[in-house]
Amino acid sequence: MGKNFWPLFVITAALGAAAIWTQTPRCVTALPEGLRAAFRSYVRQAQGLGDLGEQVAAQTENKDKPVQLLGGTTTPATETPVAGTVPAAPPPPSATPAPDASTIAAKPPAPPEAPRTPFASPADNKGVKVVNTSSADWCVLMRSTPIQTLDEKPLGTASGGRFFVIERRARSGGGKVFIGNFTPKRLSQPVQIDSRHALSLSGSPDDLSTAQLHALKMYYQLRGEAIDYLDEVRRTKGDCASPIYKKLVEAERIRDFRDKELKQMTGLKGDQRAVELEELEKLKRKAADLRAQHEEWKRAHAAQIADPTRDPHYQVLVREYRRYAGDLPAGLAVE
Repeated sequence: MGKNFWPLFVITAALGAAAIWTQTPRCVTALPEGLRAAFRSYVRQAQGLGDLGEQVAAQTENKDKPVQLLGGTTTPATETPVAGTVPAAPPPPSATPAPDASTIAAKPPAPPEAPRTPFASPADNKGVKVVNTSSADWCVLMRSTPIQTLDEKPLGTASGGRFFVIERRARSGGGKVFIGNFTPKRLSQPVQIDSRHALSLSGSPDDLSTAQLHALKMYYQLRGEAIDYLDEVRRTKGDCASPIYKKLVEAERIRDFRDKELKQMTGLKGDQRAVELEELEKLKRKAADLRAQHEEWKRAHAAQIADPTRDPHYQVLVREYRRYAGDLPAGLAVE
């Protein structure tokens, strides 16, 4: 043997051992599944860890077996790690721990929720009710009502359904008036209204729910419109109930205006005056036609004119405001 044999042998053996140590796992992974399983079984038997196939079979058998809990519920069994492998890290604890099974079984069922009343009326508890004028704390307007300053200067008219908080009472023109302000407050100074057009109430608007306040407003707003309309029908002897009446009034207004204007145009002569006269005749014929239609309607609706409460529009308004009566506390829906 040459003098270089042993050094070359040692170097070759070391390189071969290193290649086997580093490349064996890669080579094993390239083998078919059956050969890889046999190789792993051989290695584990050489290490004295028993047969891998038996452990894998036991793991597969127990993995899907359910575990019985209290209360009859089941949960999949936890996976048993194979010996020699690193167990999976436990999940991080949540902010709220899961309830224990025994606690779930022992917890009594929640009592049924008490039924709710749609308009559980705070008015019934706080005493919002109709009272006489002398003891009223606030009121709701039952129809359109004039507003005046304390020295009786007119400030306009408030429609039905407005809420008025009373500060004090007084007499004016032989009748009682309320002095205070509307809510929500819009005027800086107190005003006065006629108490005859208001429904006197105790308590405060804050004692009613939002739904009740809306129903109270709409009830008396529509009721006020119905009363005002009925008064107008009676005042005009049924004319305003005619669907032709507004057109007739407008046509007669234009006719009278053009007639007056033409009389003042003294400088018109010849063809120009003839054109203006022809235009005026057309306006007169239109107004006359509408008047005839209106009179025909009045003859056909004589019973309605004799009894204005039979008017169709009035009856629609009555049905509308009565729809809100069921949402009000007892006694607040006054006919």
